Amino acid sequence: MSAAEAEILFANDAFYAAFTSGDIDAMNAIWAEAAPVSCIHPGGPVLEGRAGVLESWGPILHSGQTQGFACHDAKAHVVGDLAWVTCLEVIGDGALAATNIFVREGGRWKITHHQAGPTRAQPQHNSGTGEPIGRVH
Repeated sequence: MSAAEAEILFANDAFYAAFTSGDIDAMNAIWAEAAPVSCIHPGGPVLEGRAGVLESWGPILHSGQTQGFACHDAKAHVVGDLAWVTCLEVIGDGALAATNIFVREGGRWKITHHQAGPTRAQPQHNSGTGEPIGRVH
């Protein structure tokens, strides 16, 4: 794994840490400020603009339903100052396929787009460890 890929996965982890902890300030910090921002929540419309996207996260983060949520099988792709992560968002027995797009702003990777939708895929690896599901570590 390249250093840039590791940086992207770290930024992706920060996004999911804000999500699972319900931390709106941390969520605000990870989103791009100069680049255009958009988001598509499962079954929802296309949201565009930083203010609208961050406003959409408020009810989700305050719902109390983000605990037990985990990102699995994250894979980073980097092209210059643009990067994206594909992954599975898992909660309970369900999963969503997700794409998170990042841009480099001020030397830091910031998310510029998030999209998640239903999938029949099941996670292959534990979140953060890269080890197969069910492996003791």
